[in-house]
Amino acid sequence: MSVSDQKSELRARLLKLRKSIKKEDWQTRSETIINELTKIPEFISSDVIHCFVSMNDRKEVNTHFLLNDLISSGKKVIVPVTDFETGELKHSELKSFKDLKENKWGVLEPDEIHPPTKEMDLILVPLLAADKDFNRLGYGKGFYDRFLNKENAVKVGLLFDEFILDQIPIENFDEKLDILITEKMILRRNNRDLGS
Repeated sequence: MSVSDQKSELRARLLKLRKSIKKEDWQTRSETIINELTKIPEFISSDVIHCFVSMNDRKEVNTHFLLNDLISSGKKVIVPVTDFETGELKHSELKSFKDLKENKWGVLEPDEIHPPTKEMDLILVPLLAADKDFNRLGYGKGFYDRFLNKENAVKVGLLFDEFILDQIPIENFDEKLDILITEKMILRRNNRDLGS
């Protein structure tokens, strides 16, 4: 089986598993993960944060309340905008959660793009799973790999604990993350498990 097929099979299994998380459990665990995120020095010292807008029907770690908090905190918040024609992500500063509208995939995005004027310090990356070598399993379209490849910001994956796997099949274009945060631990690529 090709690496691509292995990833597709794993993706389908993990999506099903994540969707089975009960709503209250998903919300509580999301809040714990976001709370852990806001305590790390890389987050505290960041002025410009790129944050995915979670697909809550897919039970991604919920970032909606984080986005509102970031906007009111005075940090610059950048969110991704999918360019379906080029296969690239565009990026827009977000001033209000109300500016977000659903795209054709049901992902909330700003309908007007306000390009960022400063370099990003921290990128919060959506993912299905990661492994202990900081490889990320995304949704298979490659939008984030192409974006992360060009960025020097700290790349942070937010995920539930059971989605940290021993090993993920990888291809040469897959981008590694710097930090993984679950409700039970924080892993850093340079010094492994920090506990929580």
